Amino acid sequence: MDNKISMWFVLEPLLYSQEFTHLADLSRKLNIPHATLRKYLNNFEKLGVLAKQIKGRLTMYRLNYANPLIIDFIQITEKEKILNKCQKELLIREVVSFIHEDSERNKVLIFGSAAEDMKKANDIDLLIIGKSKIKDKLKLLKNNLNLEFHIINAEKFEDINKSLKNEIINKHIIIEGLEEFTRWMIKN
Repeated sequence: MDNKISMWFVLEPLLYSQEFTHLADLSRKLNIPHATLRKYLNNFEKLGVLAKQIKGRLTMYRLNYANPLIIDFIQITEKEKILNKCQKELLIREVVSFIHEDSERNKVLIFGSAAEDMKKANDIDLLIIGKSKIKDKLKLLKNNLNLEFHIINAEKFEDINKSLKNEIINKHIIIEGLEEFTRWMIKN
């Protein structure tokens, strides 16, 4: 079984979605028994993080965007996501560590197939917001780790088209600029 840091990972399938998701779908996505998941989700509902809807025999959940602290709860979940991913995948850990050491402090995230499973990915897709010289520095990492990088550099969030934004929302790991990326992804 995966070593999860805390229970926040159960919120991952609900992030950035306005739709209610059925308990069985969440259980399947997270590979957690219904009873355990229901306990976690009910705790989050009591905290005001989740909204619950019951339709007949179906119990459905979504994030409670009316909660003024929802951005903070999402950020905790995103932080746990990157910690879990770095714990499991050495290459992701190296890339994240390399980018954290960069003094520019750009807004950077990994998206696409590498964000889900590094073994199946042909390259690492990076989105960088703002002016950056990190491309040149990544050449060193590319040679050391034998990795290919596909870098998209945008001046501001508004330069990202809707289809790319949707792809990023579905598969991403935020490395730098957590609050800015979170606020941008919430705006659908």
